Amino acid sequence: MLNHTSSNEPQHLVPHQNGSAPAPYVAADRPEEEEIALRDIFEILLKNKWLILTCFVLTLTGVALYTFTQAPEYEASSMLYINTQKSDPQLGQLLGLEMGKSNIANEIEILKSRTIAQRVADGIIDIQKAPGTDLLVSILKPNEKGEPPTPLVVANRLRARYVAISPVNRDVDLVNIVGTSTIPEEATLIANLYAEEFQAYNQALSRQRMRASREFLDEVTTNFKGNLEDAEGDLMKFLNDKQVVAPDEEARQLLTQVAQLQTMQYETQAQLGMAQVELKALQEQLDEITPGLAAKISAGDDQLIDQLAGQIANIEFQIQQKYAINPGLRENPTQDRDLARLLQQKQTYEARRDEVVEQFVENAASMAFLVGTAPGQATTNKLAGVQELQRQIMEKTILANSLEARQGVIQNNLRQYESQLRQIPNQEIVLNRLNRDLKTRETIYLTLIEKLQEARIAEQSELGYVEIIDQAVVPETPVRPRVPLNLLLGAVLGLFFGVGLAFVRNALDNKVRKPEDLRKHGFSVLGVVPDMERIIRSDFEGRERVTIDDHTYSTTLMSLLNPLSPISEGYRRLRTNVQYSRPDKALQTIMFTSSSPGEGKTVTSMNTALTMAQSGLRTLYLDADLRRPTGHRMMGVQREPGLVELLFESYTLGFERFATDIEDFYVIPAGSSVPNPSEVLGSQKMKDLLHQFRQEFDIIIIDTPPVLVVTDALLLAGQADATALVCSANETPWQAVERSTEALRDVGAKTIGVVLNRFDAKAAYGGYGYGYGYGYGYGYGYGDGYYGERPVSNAQS
Repeated sequence: MLNHTSSNEPQHLVPHQNGSAPAPYVAADRPEEEEIALRDIFEILLKNKWLILTCFVLTLTGVALYTFTQAPEYEASSMLYINTQKSDPQLGQLLGLEMGKSNIANEIEILKSRTIAQRVADGIIDIQKAPGTDLLVSILKPNEKGEPPTPLVVANRLRARYVAISPVNRDVDLVNIVGTSTIPEEATLIANLYAEEFQAYNQALSRQRMRASREFLDEVTTNFKGNLEDAEGDLMKFLNDKQVVAPDEEARQLLTQVAQLQTMQYETQAQLGMAQVELKALQEQLDEITPGLAAKISAGDDQLIDQLAGQIANIEFQIQQKYAINPGLRENPTQDRDLARLLQQKQTYEARRDEVVEQFVENAASMAFLVGTAPGQATTNKLAGVQELQRQIMEKTILANSLEARQGVIQNNLRQYESQLRQIPNQEIVLNRLNRDLKTRETIYLTLIEKLQEARIAEQSELGYVEIIDQAVVPETPVRPRVPLNLLLGAVLGLFFGVGLAFVRNALDNKVRKPEDLRKHGFSVLGVVPDMERIIRSDFEGRERVTIDDHTYSTTLMSLLNPLSPISEGYRRLRTNVQYSRPDKALQTIMFTSSSPGEGKTVTSMNTALTMAQSGLRTLYLDADLRRPTGHRMMGVQREPGLVELLFESYTLGFERFATDIEDFYVIPAGSSVPNPSEVLGSQKMKDLLHQFRQEFDIIIIDTPPVLVVTDALLLAGQADATALVCSANETPWQAVERSTEALRDVGAKTIGVVLNRFDAKAAYGGYGYGYGYGYGYGYGYGDGYYGERPVSNAQS
């Protein structure tokens, strides 16, 4: 004879210590957390579908309300082209000075600065209204006191939420300026003002640098003009007074060489002055960002660079002497071996100087970056701008040092020539010196005049290196709120919250809701009885009792009143499982109990007893719940006489007086109340009475109190052939089932399994019954019109 439990279910039956019966237990090696299968996830979602739907609707509604109550925002964008190739001032090129290129990251940070924002704020305050409308721009909204905002407040508002500045991408020098406002014309105004003000600022800044250079040239030219006039006057006075003739050839050559050296000296002085002006401007700009950093860089000049610069200057002087003696060597220097050697040496020293300069610039930039910048002090773009300024300062410093070295070489050679001139007769020396000074000053003056005119032209034509590519136009459609996107996000968030709450609820749920819950915790499922509320409402209009042939029965006796219902089929399946639960022994005495009151043990035990009687077995239902008996009310019989009377009187008269109208079915109620139910049920008389019952009946169903409430069931468990534990779906915690089975096992009870009562397949599986739902809602019509085997017409309320 086979066990009714399916082969694919875990067998949690172990022999009791006396070897007489198997009993279910909680597996010690059962994992605390089971892996959630796809079907389990589907069941959790279906079971909590209303919770998920509620979260979905509430979240979507909240997002929709927020979206549709927000004022629409418009964006207008202008585009700038920052041509860094034009960032070299023209004046630097005029005087042979190379300027560092501007970094686009610096320009973006300038665009984001408070300086530009205040310039734009001033423009907005002057305009007041959005172009083409009578609407006051929203950024000029008064404060709580009704006072108009100051330019600084307007600038802060602009930087906070009204404008966004970003490069188009890394590969181009284009910058987008996006203005944002609830008024489309205001967004356009902000974007265009930003572009125009930055262009004007850039132009003014470029002209400011050019102006400083032009003013320096203007001052130098004025000074040379006075010197030239003095030289002319001195020469004319000397000629008139001394009547000196022209000097000889040797003196003339010396004068020519001295004049060339003085020309070189003046040009070097001009270039040095320009380099120092540019260096000072760069240092001031760096000190505004990081005070004291420029001084640290200047203090790190490399002596090797200065030595190389001096050597190069000395070689250049020798080369110029060669050219002065033989001007034709400029076109063909290979004719003179010494000149070729000097040119080669110059090239070698310049290459070495460039190498050392590059290394020194990189080291100095790294040192300055580490010393002058603290973590979190500036953004990445600002740091890149600081490093670029450091590099430019180093290049200007090295250039200035090289010019100073060249000037030193020229001065040394001038002193030598002047010493030679002193050997010429005095009047000739004076005349030569006066001619030399006049010629030199004329040359320098003409050169400065030319450069000054070019500088003036360059200053006036300097337009900066920022061009407006696209002007902002008035947008037609708002960019925010993004209704489809917001609603989609709301829907996704609603589903996310709903599903999350569903899984949290499932994780915190400790109630037994379906057979799988019992199996997961190591319990054998003896039977599953569907919830009978719906069929009672449909078949009995919700009444608790019905009268049939002048006899009143509880409507929960489905095995009697509607034997064709799926509930009755559940009890018959339970009967079969009970009969075949122990293949080693035929069961005669079966005890039903539960963990707590109200779990349906009496209804389950009474219906199981009825199905036993319907199968032809002489069956006794014994109500051993002496504390809260209800079995007699279900069958419509008197509570007395009952079990208590049988224990305290002779039962030689037999048990026929406990027979019912149902064939082979006997009911012994609890009887009168006693003060000590535990002692009564654990007495020897109870054991003797049970022995007598075994002689008279085929099956004895004992209804006992809950295990975790009183000890009555534990006292009777040892006298029963098998014990079934009843739990109520959606009400009984699995921990209570676990404690109950442990308590029964401790007293040697032969527990054969757990009966899941009031099971609602649709609620447990989210509307889908799977295997357990087959037939639960199917077949109700088969029993319509029948209560047992009696027509409905014979049933009375």
